[in-house]
Amino acid sequence: MLRTDGDPELRVFDPVIRFLHWLTLFLVTTIFVLAFSVHFASSNEQARTLIQLHRSLGVTVWVVTLGRLAWRQFSRFPNWPADMPQAMRFAAHWSEYALYALLLTQPILWLLQTNAHGERANVFFLGQLPALIGRDPPLAKQFLAVHQTVGLILLGLIALHGLAALYHHFWRHDDTLEAMLPQGMTRRVPQERSHEDSRASWPSGAVAGRLRGVRKGG
Repeated sequence: MLRTDGDPELRVFDPVIRFLHWLTLFLVTTIFVLAFSVHFASSNEQARTLIQLHRSLGVTVWVVTLGRLAWRQFSRFPNWPADMPQAMRFAAHWSEYALYALLLTQPILWLLQTNAHGERANVFFLGQLPALIGRDPPLAKQFLAVHQTVGLILLGLIALHGLAALYHHFWRHDDTLEAMLPQGMTRRVPQERSHEDSRASWPSGAVAGRLRGVRKGG
């Protein structure tokens, strides 16, 4: 993750980064819910509808992920916490890139599996995407197996990502989680601290002023 050392007061990600982050989480969560719901569909028609929605949201995640990667080139990120070990920074850095890679890979695997199955992807029932490969049932089974495996890996990485954010918030007590919270949910830590510091320094400042007055009078 790119970080800036030029502005130590930058404590949160910009609104676009935060919006796309939580939009991605919402879309991916919905995708997994739809995938597991297919097994409980009451009819073949309902199952096909769930699958189409699952596939359409996968395309949406792919587009959103590309948008996130593009926006990163123009955005500045807050610094790492000062006491964060180098090994932890390394793990956070590369786990993030692993998440991006899987979010881009999964929809492509699905598209190839759909084409190998002899179908074309229908995005939100609005139109079909062009086929990338021809019909090949054995290959379709392989793509499906890889797609499912990558999906479980992605789910595990997302869980670790969330647990790491909670660890930073509740155990390390740093600003890692708050830096990505939606607008309006972050605490105004710098302002609160400045008010507390000013209130704490007031008695000592007042006493110092009185002492100077006494010395001048003497």
